[in-house]
Amino acid sequence: MAGELTVEVRSPDGQIWSGAAESVVVPAAMGSMGILPRHAPLMSSLEVGLTKIRTLDKTEHRFITGGGFVEINSNRVLLLVDFGDRPEDVDLSRAEASRDRARERLRTNSEEVDRARAQAALQRAVQRLGLAGKPRI
Repeated sequence: MAGELTVEVRSPDGQIWSGAAESVVVPAAMGSMGILPRHAPLMSSLEVGLTKIRTLDKTEHRFITGGGFVEINSNRVLLLVDFGDRPEDVDLSRAEASRDRARERLRTNSEEVDRARAQAALQRAVQRLGLAGKPRI
């Protein structure tokens, strides 16, 4: 049907979400990208960020998704992501601890610290806390 998208969100752990949707917003490499029916075929990399799926009954599903890829073709949207968390799945104490550890690693000037990895961990934790409604302090 030309007026709807078939959407699948998958991670290495399995399927995160699947179904029909009227629109999808993903955290593409150059910023948020909206996807509507009849979108041109496209492949793009994804960053860690908020993915929103609006179903045909106007329900909005929100996920924090890890980096990965999106493929759009013939009203089919496939997201292959490192991880995907729903707001109710976020463990606040774990995300806060991860945020604090990453910040501490970034404060040190030790050559033993993998700064890119620490920055990625900080970004994931901040996104998870934001999705769960926790202030990004």
